Amino acid sequence: MLPVFFLAYLLSEKRRANLLQRLGIFTGFVRKPSGAYRIWVHALSVGEVRSAVPFVQSLKKKKPGAQIIFTASTKTGFETAQQLFCNGSDPLVSQIGYFPFDFWVSFLRISKLIEPDLVCLIETDYWPGFLHYMKQQRIPVVLINARLSKRSLKGYLRMGRFSSLFFSSFSHIMAQTHLDAQRFKKVGVLETCLSTMGNIKFDQAPVALDKPGISKLKAMFGIQDQDRVWIAGSTHEGEEKIILEVFASVKKKYPNLKLILAPRDPKRSEKLMGQISSIHHHPVLFSQLKPGREDPDLILIDRMGLLATTYAICDLALIGGSILPFGGHNPLEPAMFGKPVLFGPHMTDFLEVADLLEDEKGAIMVETAFQIQAKLEGILENTALAEQMGGACYRVFSKNAGAVTRTLKKMEDLFFV
Repeated sequence: MLPVFFLAYLLSEKRRANLLQRLGIFTGFVRKPSGAYRIWVHALSVGEVRSAVPFVQSLKKKKPGAQIIFTASTKTGFETAQQLFCNGSDPLVSQIGYFPFDFWVSFLRISKLIEPDLVCLIETDYWPGFLHYMKQQRIPVVLINARLSKRSLKGYLRMGRFSSLFFSSFSHIMAQTHLDAQRFKKVGVLETCLSTMGNIKFDQAPVALDKPGISKLKAMFGIQDQDRVWIAGSTHEGEEKIILEVFASVKKKYPNLKLILAPRDPKRSEKLMGQISSIHHHPVLFSQLKPGREDPDLILIDRMGLLATTYAICDLALIGGSILPFGGHNPLEPAMFGKPVLFGPHMTDFLEVADLLEDEKGAIMVETAFQIQAKLEGILENTALAEQMGGACYRVFSKNAGAVTRTLKKMEDLFFV
């Protein structure tokens, strides 16, 4: 597989950007000072990095003398980590870098540079070579906010005894839900090495936006008082076509409706601009928007890190990655602002959160363009329904916090000295 692997990385500009760092070359890591205590926290990409923020904040307070080394696997995850953890005069972590490939020479070099006393993996991205080496070195590895989908469970069960050998390398697994814990048991994880802690995504601090802050954000997007705003966030290829068809239909009934479209990969925005009909829409990239001089009805977000805050100015949100089978994205981002939420049938990566929002009637699951249009129009038309859904979303976000506290308490009992 090595020739295929290197060819894939050489042909991809995004992957090529961190190839050397993940191989263990030019990592930027500084060797561990004598007597220091280091905790290595790793998250795969943007979603996991964002969900790690409350954990890292609390970890720093719990262990103020420890050096926290943070890694991500993707370029966008690394850039997000830089924004979230090293912004300001008091950074949350000591160093940020890339997680090594699961090649012996790669993880050996990076592990020897970091020299962790404890490794915390957030949700996913665990590799057999790395885990086996950590076990050999007697360095505890804890899997935090762990989830195991039905599909992944089937895959691990097909692997037979290897699954239990693989997961036995973890010192402890802290599952999001009782269902996740039951699935980990099925692949051979001992009950003594398993806890159910809840989802740390519920512990993300609400974005503080007062009325002047919201007014400023609206001005950035050119949103007027009479405008209604629909945000389709973290969309994937194939979903935008469905969303644009619905938008064109709903605009006939609500001409003051504006759509803020945020592709999961912001670089796709320019390509999408060329596919959008100027007959039905007046589209513009956010980076080229001139508020006050133009009045677009469709704004494409082509910048990382903006979407989560932008939910504050919408009337309702549609969660991308869920209309087509991409696993969905985090519905708590609009929920924390008390916004009604729509999502498709493919929310497997956020199943517990989606179920809670739907059970509390804060979110509605939609499967077809017709259903999206019907629910969208129903919420725009019924102010009381919109307020009820938004309030339910915020209650779900508020009352399910505490996973970070439980996780750190368990870590303190098991690992901290």
